[in-house]
Amino acid sequence: MPDPRKKIQLLITSLEELRLHVGRKDLAVGKQRINAQLYFSLANACLRGRAVLLYGGMGANKTTLVNLLGSSFLSMDLDDVEDLMVTGHPEQTEEKIVGFLDPRQWTAAYAGSAQVLWTAWAQSRWKLINEINRFPSGKQNLFLEILQKRKISYAGQLCRPGDTCYFATMNPEFSATYSLDEALLDRISACVPAAQPDFLAGLLLTEREQDVRDLASMLPRFTPQEFSSLPENVAEKPLSSQVELAILCLLRDFTLCERAPSFDKTQLSAAKPSLGLCSGCHYHNNPEAICWQVDEGLSDRVRQDLRAFCRAIAYLLDRDADLLVLKAIAPYILWHRVTPLRSILERPPYFGAGKLAYVAELVEKSINRTMNERAEMNLIFSRAVDGELPVARAVEELSTFDDPIARLDFIPHLEQMR
Repeated sequence: MPDPRKKIQLLITSLEELRLHVGRKDLAVGKQRINAQLYFSLANACLRGRAVLLYGGMGANKTTLVNLLGSSFLSMDLDDVEDLMVTGHPEQTEEKIVGFLDPRQWTAAYAGSAQVLWTAWAQSRWKLINEINRFPSGKQNLFLEILQKRKISYAGQLCRPGDTCYFATMNPEFSATYSLDEALLDRISACVPAAQPDFLAGLLLTEREQDVRDLASMLPRFTPQEFSSLPENVAEKPLSSQVELAILCLLRDFTLCERAPSFDKTQLSAAKPSLGLCSGCHYHNNPEAICWQVDEGLSDRVRQDLRAFCRAIAYLLDRDADLLVLKAIAPYILWHRVTPLRSILERPPYFGAGKLAYVAELVEKSINRTMNERAEMNLIFSRAVDGELPVARAVEELSTFDDPIARLDFIPHLEQMR
């Protein structure tokens, strides 16, 4: 079977030529510029078990784009794909979302066991949760459980749809919206801002003379075999040792913290640690240290998501999954999962609204430091772990590095090896 990447490129071209997606190229991967909203959605379609959240105002082509991609990848009519999605509102019930009991069991003549009639959304391998922040917290717990278990339970029965692509859209806060639960946000792999069409895009949209449904039928269609082969094709993209090291150090930079030990979160109480617990830390107010600039660390799910989307974006662009790809995609994997220090975020040039740009700067700083200043430090630690260097000597040499990973990670680990 031929590599379906060529068909994906044809799909991208078709979306542009048919004026079905005309977003600006806001993501730079090396010298190449692409549209983040489109490519993260395509990358998610190439993976399984991940969730991408498209966040932006009304009319930003979030829902339509996901449904158009679903129509192409599932080889279905656009109307049929739209029937698969669930849309948030406070009165939406679990029965409408996942399924309900077969009403025939209520009759005396029915002798069979209770059966759940699963909805098309529950059974589909392409799940879109539209306007997810219009679901109250109780309904959000349903999606948290689905993303966590990758299966749906109701009335004592299970629905296993198989490897699934999860998407969600979210509008800004309105009177009928709710805050997203932090545990749910941690299970969303990537969050991508979606903007309304700018002036040039508006001119291009005026050239669209046919209805979206008619144009959708002109998009290329994937066979079930091609759609199923995408995760395997992405997995064949190797990650270099530099990328693996940069990912680990990136997570530790955001997670290392002398403010409160991970096993005793009672120290945080009702106040965020950035409100004082960091004042005595050696790295507090050090612009090169990242751990004090965010309120919480990152789970191992972030590492898995960084590896997966680094491979997927590299696969789509037909290039190596290198540090340039990692630098480009990492902010979208991280920014919805962390809470930056408000006193820094509210300063120029962010003015409290540039959270993604601020996290991107922290990512750039971490990766550059790992590849440059930390090179010798990483080598000493790896030699000590491999037994090529005496542990006592490695600890002595690492003590000369004023780096939080050396002091709070490497040295304590080596001391335990003594």
